[in-house]
Amino acid sequence: MSSLRREALRWYKILQRTKNDVFSGDFRTISAARQRIREEFMKNKDITDEKQIKEKIQIAKDVDVELRRSVVQAVKKNPTVFEARITPDTRKMDNVMFDPNAELPPPRSKKCSDKK
Repeated sequence: MSSLRREALRWYKILQRTKNDVFSGDFRTISAARQRIREEFMKNKDITDEKQIKEKIQIAKDVDVELRRSVVQAVKKNPTVFEARITPDTRKMDNVMFDPNAELPPPRSKKCSDKK
């Protein structure tokens, strides 16, 4: 087995585990993700060009990172309360409080000259 094929299979398994971690408890989403991962790998199984295979492996790595960092599950606890499942991998950004007294810049008055 070539090293690239072994690497592709490794990332297939990693994505399957990531899917289980990220969507834990959401069986419908897990099933859909499992099917989508399988479809994408099966669609590209006949690629023989090394450069293309490396590109596909890089896409798999990027998808893994994006899933782990960007997906946040929310569970409805009551009609007005949701509980978010945030993992250590989740990308956290600064939360700036809304200031109702903030002064907004005036709207631009210049019209677009491209209109006909």
